[in-house]
Amino acid sequence: MIRYWKNTIVGLLSLFLIAFPACKKSAPAKVRLTPLQALVNTDTTLSLYHLLLLRANDNGLLKDTTASLLIARNNVLVASGFPEVIIDSMSSSLADRIVRYNYLPSGIILDTAGANPTPTRLGVPLYIRQNGNVLLLNGSASAGDQPTTVGKASVYWLNSIVPSAADSLPDILGTDSSLTFLNEVFARTNLYDSLLQTGSYTLLAPVNSAFLQAGYDSIGAIDSANIDTLVNLAMNQVIKGAFFTTNFPATVTTLTGANVIVTINNGKPQFAGAGNTTTVQWLSGDNVVGPTIILHKTDGIVSP
Repeated sequence: MIRYWKNTIVGLLSLFLIAFPACKKSAPAKVRLTPLQALVNTDTTLSLYHLLLLRANDNGLLKDTTASLLIARNNVLVASGFPEVIIDSMSSSLADRIVRYNYLPSGIILDTAGANPTPTRLGVPLYIRQNGNVLLLNGSASAGDQPTTVGKASVYWLNSIVPSAADSLPDILGTDSSLTFLNEVFARTNLYDSLLQTGSYTLLAPVNSAFLQAGYDSIGAIDSANIDTLVNLAMNQVIKGAFFTTNFPATVTTLTGANVIVTINNGKPQFAGAGNTTTVQWLSGDNVVGPTIILHKTDGIVSP
């Protein structure tokens, strides 16, 4: 019996010694950073951009690929109103929109004549124009035209933040309280769904006071107006082509085929059709709205 237990114990010990190496944990593999990740993690001037990436949960965009990225250093983010406290408190969805709008999977198409729509990861194009040794982005923001190569990617350093973009025209018209009359015009005419889904257009968007001055005293007046009149009004506010404040030509053409004269006053465009007794003033703009439209708010209705 003693010999039996001795043999059993020896056998169990042998099995344990044989199995022990198999149970031994291997050292965890080292995480390899992509060149972009290494740059963002180590460059102290990019700490706010790094925070923005974390807020957006977009670190996965820093793959080693041939994309182009528009990146702002700390001083540019702070000067543009995005210090640490603002980035920390913004929603993840807003941070994600900012990061993805500055990520160009197909690279940058340079053009000295006009603004080219360049695809972004947000799904809304970024319009880029070469101006000397500077890239103009959506008409007002800028970046240097000499990128830094980081792995397979190209990083263009922003001098100012690119204005945010909206997903579609209905998103803007439905949420901007200064454009409720125009929103009703587009709802009645169905112009956006019928004509403005493809191509490039510039919308001169009259604010509510412009409709009041034109005799539309309420939303009900829009609802009861002649539909042909509204269609003509709406089409005359839509210019063929994509134009920002920096690249309006002297004459533009509306969807009705009529000409509108553009002049510059104190650096701001103003518009006059044949039926305008006073020029229509530009109020604000350079807003990219969906894949096809640039929006500018105006104080009057263009009447060619």
